[in-house]
Order: sequence, then structure tokens, then C-alpha cells
Amino acid sequence: MKQSVVSNQSSAKLKAESRELKATIAYTIEFYPEEGKYHYTGHRTCNVRLTPEETRKKGKTCSVCGKPLTEGVMQRVETLASLHAEGKPVRTEETIGLYKKSIDGIAVLGTYSTVFPDRPPFVMLVPLREIISECIGSPVASPKVSVKYDALLDAFGTEFAVLLSISKEEIGKIAGPRIAEGIEKVRTGNIVIDPGYDGVFGVVKLWKDDEEKPLVDTKKVQLGLLE
Repeated sequence: MKQSVVSNQSSAKLKAESRELKATIAYTIEFYPEEGKYHYTGHRTCNVRLTPEETRKKGKTCSVCGKPLTEGVMQRVETLASLHAEGKPVRTEETIGLYKKSIDGIAVLGTYSTVFPDRPPFVMLVPLREIISECIGSPVASPKVSVKYDALLDAFGTEFAVLLSISKEEIGKIAGPRIAEGIEKVRTGNIVIDPGYDGVFGVVKLWKDDEEKPLVDTKKVQLGLLE
């Protein structure tokens, strides 16, 4: 009986301590969900793509051919959220008050919410190999990309270290100013996002089509096709 009492007291003490020690998450790391091939609602045959807000206004019928649109993930999420709202306004991507600001200890801007101020921010990244690929105009799996990728990891340890914390100047010394600029664009969110819809994969690009960018390494592309 005495042993049981001690055990109960210890258990109560641990529970009290666990309440006092609030585990915190500094931030989470995300990759762009827009690259998925059913992110938005649309009809690929007619090149029609709608955001959830546009779908609410225009409906789920293709404005070009009159056929039903393929519902996207974002639209489905809002539909399910509305079923459980119980008369309350449904919080959407546009109404949760997202904004960006710096996070201590890393070089990437974090995304916060005014509606959920106590929740940790998240940071959006693009895989390092994809960044290098676009910066030097060579396929992701090419030897040229691997050389730059391996050099950065040899110098700084991990991919997350390169993407999150190493200065632009230090990256430039190892991989060149173009790759350093590409990583900086990802850190600040200064990129181009073309969301997927109706089976069409989305695309995340560092530079707009009309911006100056490196030419594609056509020799490597051709060799890759022959392999």
C-alpha cells in the first residue's frame, strides 16, 4: 500500500511538471503543395484552373465546354470544413491572416497567422537539387548538379543547413553567385508558383519566363534521353 501511495504521488508530480514545461516548436518546414497535380479545381482539356474562391463564384462547371470540373484538394478541404463549421464562418486560406517575418537563427522568412498567433510559423523550401538545376540550366539528375550539390554539403554539412542558415555570401564562395541568388529567392518567397490541376503537375520556378535566366543544358538533356 505504501509503495502504491508513493507511486501515485510521483505520478502526480510528473504531471504537474509536464504542465509547467510547455514543449515548443520553433517552426515547421514545408514544401510547396501547389506542385501536386490536383491542387486546384480545373479542366485540363480546356486549360481552366480555378482557386477555391473562384470556384465559389463561378461554380464547378467548365466555362469553356460545360463539362464538370475536377475538384481540387484545396476546394475539397474547404467543402469539408464547411460541413463542420456549425454556422460559423469557414476559415479559408484568404481569411486566416498569413504574413511573413524573420525567425531567429535562420535566414528564411517564416509564415505566421494573425488568427492563430500561438501556433508556430512554417517555412517554405524548394529541394536544393531543384534550385541548382534551374540556376545552372541542367537537369536535376545531371552530373553538373551533383557536383554543386556535393560541394555545398561537403562545406556546410546538410541540405537544411544550406537552405536555412548559411549566408548568401558563403554559399556564393562554394557554388557561385547564381546559385546563392536562387537560394535567396527561395528564402524570401520571391519565386513563381504555377499550381497543379486536373492531373497537371504544378511547377515552382525561381525566375519568371521574361526574366534573365540560364539556358537549359541541351547536351545533358539529350544524353539523358538516350540513356
